[in-house]
Amino acid sequence: MVVLSSEQLKEKIALLPNELQKAFEQQAKARIAVAHLESQISRLESENEKEDEQDDNDDDSEYDELENNLEVLRMESAVERLKLKVTEAEDKAEMAFRKSTEKTTEALVKAAVGTNPTVIELRNKLLDAKEAVKERKITLQNERMKAREAKLEAMYSAKEDTHPENDKIFELQEKLSDAENALTLADIEVEVVRAKIETFKMLVHLENRA
Repeated sequence: MVVLSSEQLKEKIALLPNELQKAFEQQAKARIAVAHLESQISRLESENEKEDEQDDNDDDSEYDELENNLEVLRMESAVERLKLKVTEAEDKAEMAFRKSTEKTTEALVKAAVGTNPTVIELRNKLLDAKEAVKERKITLQNERMKAREAKLEAMYSAKEDTHPENDKIFELQEKLSDAENALTLADIEVEVVRAKIETFKMLVHLENRA
């Protein structure tokens, strides 16, 4: 296993913002592609005559999607609240340690904060909350992809009995499925690069303490 020096770690950290920027750009392009295709499909579908049952199903699907988005938003809000709690707990632990110790160093302060039971508990809760958001996003993305695939299969089976416009919709649905796959990969890449940044920063901190 290759052990990197503090300077080598700093050099790698310096390169990560560009890597993160590229990941963000890919993510933005993927989101735009998905939104554009969804808009095209929605426009074509609105031009077709819909049966009442199909309309009801579409309404239910849109409602479920809204609920899912709100659920993720609530989970992300909980993560932000936990971040604030972690910061507050770290500040309190640092103040308490400095008051109880006449002479100390930054390394000892950081060590005391890092071993504080409340800080440890909140940090673990924060990590769990972040992981839960990530897992929920992936689950919802998979559910959307499965629903899209089921719709594609249904459209393909009934292709001969549908409006001519549905040939174009079918083609766009296939493109949308690919675009959603690309967006999922882009989201994962952003999270990977962010994790790299945090890991390298932690390693630099540990190296400086050594």
